[in-house]
Amino acid sequence: MNAKSPLSTSAASGDHGRAAALVKSRQALARAMSEYLDRLREFDLHRSHRQRLKGGRTATNTAHWLQIVCGVEHACAVEDLRVAYALLKMPAVATAFEAGELSYRKVRALAQVADVATEGPLLDFARAVGDRHVEAYCRRARLGYTRPASSPPEEASLAPPDRIVVYHNPACSKSRGTVAILREQAAPFDTVEYLREPLDEARLKAILALLDSPPAELVRKDANFRALGLNAADYTSADAVAKLLAAYPQLMQRPVVVRGDRAVIARPAEKVAALL
Repeated sequence: MNAKSPLSTSAASGDHGRAAALVKSRQALARAMSEYLDRLREFDLHRSHRQRLKGGRTATNTAHWLQIVCGVEHACAVEDLRVAYALLKMPAVATAFEAGELSYRKVRALAQVADVATEGPLLDFARAVGDRHVEAYCRRARLGYTRPASSPPEEASLAPPDRIVVYHNPACSKSRGTVAILREQAAPFDTVEYLREPLDEARLKAILALLDSPPAELVRKDANFRALGLNAADYTSADAVAKLLAAYPQLMQRPVVVRGDRAVIARPAEKVAALL
């Protein structure tokens, strides 16, 4: 017989119910955060922090007030205020946030790069991908490298989340040390010997976007750099660095380790631990 037993039907129904409740709660969390930011902005606009607090204390600004009254870390309060005001320039994002369609992480990232003129495609992109993809794209945009926001960013294909890619130079002790650490940790990884398989500009830009460090740090300012008569001041942007390293791969700092939407220059080699 193919009919399900009452017990299995009940269990499946329970699973669906719990899943629906979880989604509903997640949406409610986003809506609550949206309301909080609206109230925070209104509070700040009216300079309501000037009220006298218990013990006669007064706050110097809204962030200070949140720190005293709500126990919010000052840096987090300042960030919340930044996002609250940025939402005024992103009406479509604000509406989606209020409806529970976007997480605060996505909204916070979008608030760094979007405005009324650009929020449309960015909003479509944010709805289609996860939090970390949105954060990675916006980080790239702040570095001056953008691509159409209608599809996931290129760095998603550099390395899957469960596998590591090492841009490797076997002649480099730091690179060999990094590979040794990965082997000791039994971490699955692949190596790309970039001197044998030079990277193109698009791939280099994608790697640069994943690094927390400035683009200039991917360039080795060594004897080869000096022999070419190059000026370090000319290679600070992602575009300039990508062009340089596509032409002269020997100038790339090594090793570069990528996992999913994160990357590190593993110097010292122990820095690879951040990706494990």
